[in-house]
Amino acid sequence: MTNGIDKKALFNLKSEPYLKPISDLGVGFYNLDENTAILRFQLSNERGPLLISENNLTAYAYFESSNGSASDVIELEVEDSHKGIVTVTLDKEFLQASTSTKVIGQVYIAVNNVDGKPEYNEVAVFREFTFEVADALINKISSFTKVEYIRMFSQLKMKIEEQVRAIEEAIANGADYVAEMKSVLQQGVETLNAIVADGTADIQTFITQAKTDLTKVKDDATSDITTTANNAKSTVQETSTNAINSIEATALEATEHVDGKVAEFNETVEANGFLTPEKLTEDITALNWQKFKMTNDDGTYQTLSLLSNVDTLHNLVPGNYYFTGTPITGSSSTAGFAKVEQREGTVRHITFRPYNSNQIWIKRFYNEWTEWERVGVSQNDTGWIPFQLANGATSNTEYTDKSGFTCAFRTVVNGSVTTNYLRLNGKKMTNGQTIAQLPSSMVKNAQSFPVRTPTNKPLAYITIYVDGTVSLLINKTSSTGTWEETDYIYGEFSWTI
Repeated sequence: MTNGIDKKALFNLKSEPYLKPISDLGVGFYNLDENTAILRFQLSNERGPLLISENNLTAYAYFESSNGSASDVIELEVEDSHKGIVTVTLDKEFLQASTSTKVIGQVYIAVNNVDGKPEYNEVAVFREFTFEVADALINKISSFTKVEYIRMFSQLKMKIEEQVRAIEEAIANGADYVAEMKSVLQQGVETLNAIVADGTADIQTFITQAKTDLTKVKDDATSDITTTANNAKSTVQETSTNAINSIEATALEATEHVDGKVAEFNETVEANGFLTPEKLTEDITALNWQKFKMTNDDGTYQTLSLLSNVDTLHNLVPGNYYFTGTPITGSSSTAGFAKVEQREGTVRHITFRPYNSNQIWIKRFYNEWTEWERVGVSQNDTGWIPFQLANGATSNTEYTDKSGFTCAFRTVVNGSVTTNYLRLNGKKMTNGQTIAQLPSSMVKNAQSFPVRTPTNKPLAYITIYVDGTVSLLINKTSSTGTWEETDYIYGEFSWTI
């Protein structure tokens, strides 16, 4: 129920051929429950919960009270197809008719025969169970108390009506408040306009005076600079000749002094075992230090176009990169910053950060590469769920001596991306036959894939429809041999929703 007050009772029912006593789990409802008395059943067999769907089977329930009252045959709703959970809501009229009694119920399931062949009909009856229907306590309230409640609600109604009238009067008075606010606003606008006009006049006067003062300062400065420049020019011309001669003599003396000191230093270095520049370069080159280049010389990342090639991605050497055309699904962009890391040995990590979001994705290698995983986003994997082919087809007949896989399906949720997988292995099937039934939640759009067949037989395809049915389609235009029921199919397929 959307209001959240439903009362659910869970029964675990197992499909088995043993007669057992009627189960009483102490469940009870009241005759005033309406759309809240819900029974949930988890259907299972010795292998675990049954995989059920509204497309491949129908579930029913029937209830009978100890006073002779009986319900209609009620069809159950599939709540969780992977866990085998179905639900039924008990009818209000049946609960009232069964007041103060014990009710016996039973659940039935029937497999839908998609090809209409009687030999494939299947019906299972589950063990009986009981629950009680009690009389609600409120039904026992006296007439006097009911009258008092009516008077109380009448007074409450009058109080609410008074509050509503007060609110309506306050809303009506709001018009006067609006008019007063408009008047204040107009006064404020007029005051601001006067302030702006006065300020503009003051600023213009200040600008005019400033221009006059600056012109005078400029003229005085120009005159002083011209006089100073003329005096300096005369002085420089008189002293330049003597200065040049003195500088040349001093430079020659300094050069001779430096050459002597360099020679003296070289002799001291060689005598005391110090490194010369040439020797220092040779020793540094011979040292065992990390020469691997992680970035460009200016610290930027190397730009690399992967062209959606996953092998190019997997074979990259450690370093920092900026990828374009990254082979990734679900990311906000295929372009972004990346870092390739490797431990001494085979363990590797590739971290990818799209340029236009705060997403972080990681790929890991240990013996084999994982798919991209988004950091900080919950993931879920159902694992491989085995099933049998339908309508007479024989399951799991091929590659049994070569570790071949068996018929199974799987759902992997990675953040907002859901990937579904299907494995098919079997034979004894014909063109157009429905060979499997998947949960309809796995298929949003119809899917079609080529499938492995014997090399001397026509091409074949499997098509998965939105109701979860899987059909085999044979290519009749092929020039190879005729398709026989003994021919096989084998393949694994995946799609995202």
